[in-house]
Amino acid sequence: MKRGKLVDTPQTAAQAMEMAGLNFTVSKQPAGYVGADGQWHRSNHRVAIVRDDTGELFEFVSPDYEIFQYAEAFDFMDAIRPHYVAAGPLKGGRQAFLVVEPERSEFTVGGDDKHDLYAILRTSHDRSRAIEVTLMALRGRCMNQLTLSTFGRDAKYRWSIPHTRSMREKLIQAQHVMAQLDEYTTEFQHLAERLMRSRPEEDKVRSILAKHVTPWAKKQDEVLDTILHLWHENEEQVGFNDTSWGVVSAVSEYFDWGRSRGTPESRFLNALQGVTHTTINRVTKELLELTA
Repeated sequence: MKRGKLVDTPQTAAQAMEMAGLNFTVSKQPAGYVGADGQWHRSNHRVAIVRDDTGELFEFVSPDYEIFQYAEAFDFMDAIRPHYVAAGPLKGGRQAFLVVEPERSEFTVGGDDKHDLYAILRTSHDRSRAIEVTLMALRGRCMNQLTLSTFGRDAKYRWSIPHTRSMREKLIQAQHVMAQLDEYTTEFQHLAERLMRSRPEEDKVRSILAKHVTPWAKKQDEVLDTILHLWHENEEQVGFNDTSWGVVSAVSEYFDWGRSRGTPESRFLNALQGVTHTTINRVTKELLELTA
């Protein structure tokens, strides 16, 4: 919530975009090249996506590429009037995100491990992504960001949304997002509780961490020792010490808060799709295999 928290409560996606400074528009402009004759030649195959208020070039696309302004891309959620709690630009405005909180966002695993679940909507004006939904659990004990796969077929944590102008289809898409939130919560709880019952040997945990966490680290042993110490000893932020869920939480704690954290934007993107997300999910998958 350090990134894009909305102070007021918007009623629509358009209002959220305005509060976040994302109510600018983009348009398609002619694209071309300077030929050998020194003259500018217009291309029939590409156009430029340009930010209208600043003239900044975002991307080159085909002439039939359809633009959806940010508010227009996210307005399908207005059909169910959710809580819009955060919004903001990414990559200098080339991408945008909107965070939606359901009516009952809080859930608990293991009796007292509280989480809040959010739907994060993202899209772009640089062709880097379509309209995408990612489910993120925010762990109350340590405020760690978890985009954790349930490793099942039915409870997705990420999917794309086709754009539509039909109000009926918009309602269906919004209802689908909320239904997925409920299904994901159930599967997340089952996954966490399964890991809570598992107590892996330290040598096996060290081997998993060495495989997935530290190949990039300059001081591999130091990083391993830090995470293992969190797993064994840190009850306040990590908890569930010596269990597989404790390993997941220790890795999450290290990547979100222990290493060089960078900017709020980089932490957010890493949790959504970068090294934080990838590492936590790889470690979790191996720990689950130990419980099979």
